[in-house]
Amino acid sequence: MANVTLLVSRQCSACPSAKSLWKQLRVKHSFSYREIDITTADGQELADRHSVRAVPATIINGRLTFVGVPSRQSAEKALERRRA
Repeated sequence: MANVTLLVSRQCSACPSAKSLWKQLRVKHSFSYREIDITTADGQELADRHSVRAVPATIINGRLTFVGVPSRQSAEKALERRRA
């Protein structure tokens, strides 16, 4: 099962679209999902570890996979590749 972490910010105008996409994909695909605000200590630690400089940023199974809002097709392919 893939583990998806979405780094977001309250000031981000694209973050609601990314949140919506990943929540919709959970209906079709089985994966764990969490959202972390980049302004929190956990968010800063993840951003530093993965060299994230913009949000939304999607980390799948510990690997920075997308910055920005991915297309549905790209997100589904990434889930399939990282299913383990």
